[in-house]
Amino acid sequence: MKKTVAKSNFSRITWINALIGLILFAWQQYDGEIPLKVQLMYFAIMIGATGIPHGALDHVIAKTSAISTGKNFSIQQFLGRYVLAILVYSAAWIFFPGMSLVIFLLISAWHFGETDLSNADDTWPWNLSRLLWGSLVLMIILLSHFDETTSVVLRITKGSAVAQTTMEHIRVNGLYYFGVAASLFFAIAAIANRKNKIKISIQYTINLLVILLLCSQLPLLPAFALYFGGWHAIKSFEIIFKFLHEAKEEMAAKPLTLWKNALPMTFLAAVGFIFMAFIWKGTGLKMDPLPAIFIFLSIITLPHLDVMDKLINRQSKQ
Repeated sequence: MKKTVAKSNFSRITWINALIGLILFAWQQYDGEIPLKVQLMYFAIMIGATGIPHGALDHVIAKTSAISTGKNFSIQQFLGRYVLAILVYSAAWIFFPGMSLVIFLLISAWHFGETDLSNADDTWPWNLSRLLWGSLVLMIILLSHFDETTSVVLRITKGSAVAQTTMEHIRVNGLYYFGVAASLFFAIAAIANRKNKIKISIQYTINLLVILLLCSQLPLLPAFALYFGGWHAIKSFEIIFKFLHEAKEEMAAKPLTLWKNALPMTFLAAVGFIFMAFIWKGTGLKMDPLPAIFIFLSIITLPHLDVMDKLINRQSKQ
């Protein structure tokens, strides 16, 4: 059965974000660099306006899913599991930073790929294609900012010798791995599409490729913000809005209403980040903003991934 990615206000927003990214790129070409204050401001706006809010409705998604399938839902149990996952992963970052970083990269690759190919069926060829595509997205962002990425990785892992050796290996072989992953993706996606066809519009494809191209040219902070906040979060909002709107949730009457309802939990997440920053200050990471930001995003991504995974699988079967 063919599925289509419909045009929507969400698509217009991603095109606007691409235009903003193009303006930042033009600024960089004209001045030679984008001032760090502007990079930080853009990053903060994108993460605060869409990046964190797109995960602030997880409790609503879980409740609506449970009700629609006739299951009981307890907000206390849901939040308990959610917070427990955050606390366990936070502890892992303190005691096993290298392993935690690998986990973050794997779950990010899956989450990005699953969202970008959300209209694909829940079959192993498409699932493998999702993981490979998400890996390619990460590689485009990280390999095109290798020195910045290496600096963050070494600061997160506290200068681990293993991390240094790994990053040096990636420096030498990164393009090879990218080529292998790209070849596997196109081959497996072609096989998957023969058995379970999907249809993705040309506009969708061009929009995504333009954003990824800009990400490869901008500095690391705005590059990550452009993809994560300007594309991934918007597409996630679109998936969430469709689900809640069809379930006749009052808060999903309009996209703007849905976004407003995400703000309270977004505020709590911001408070949590401030608290986490003080905790990490005492672990040896000091008040180094980049590691703290990426670690914070990772610990809230883990439980969010579970909610979105169930939602996308549910929609793929409809």
